Amino acid sequence: MNKKDLIIAVLATFCLTATLFVILPSRSADYEPWADVSSSVPGVEDGKINMMDIAYEISLFNTAGSTTKNVTVTNWPLSTQETVFWQQSTGAYSELYNTSGFGHVHVLYDVSGLVAPENVTIKGYSEIHEPGGHAYYTTHFLIVVATSDNIEGSISFPAPAEFFGFHLTFASGTTASVNLAFYMTYA
Repeated sequence: MNKKDLIIAVLATFCLTATLFVILPSRSADYEPWADVSSSVPGVEDGKINMMDIAYEISLFNTAGSTTKNVTVTNWPLSTQETVFWQQSTGAYSELYNTSGFGHVHVLYDVSGLVAPENVTIKGYSEIHEPGGHAYYTTHFLIVVATSDNIEGSISFPAPAEFFGFHLTFASGTTASVNLAFYMTYA
């Protein structure tokens, strides 16, 4: 009877192990679009990872070439251009502009009616919001000091925060007009 029990135990263990190996590979993983490389048309994705993909990969096995793949990004923010205009002799703040997703801000400035020794200071200011949006911190940074020798030009700088604006400071008695235009780029 001992031999019979041993055979039953070995067969039961074999059946449980075989069942486990059948169940484990059938678990599905998340869809990986880079692994979906073929359908009924080789090299065209079909939304399923199956034997067609494996057959296509095997047909390309041991080949060489460039490691780049064309990728189309569809969720980049659109590049925008805004024009800000002041015609006054006192300091002024512009509205805040959203720079989310942009890497750099490019500013073009033109100051008219500026006579020596007058000057106009063009600053940027940014707001950094805390999570939840309840409080924010404002920082100022110098863009340029326009003088009678430096009345027009351009300057580029990294996007300072999610929101930024312009702040003009006119020297006492200055009656100049300031034209500011800016655009944002990704890099």
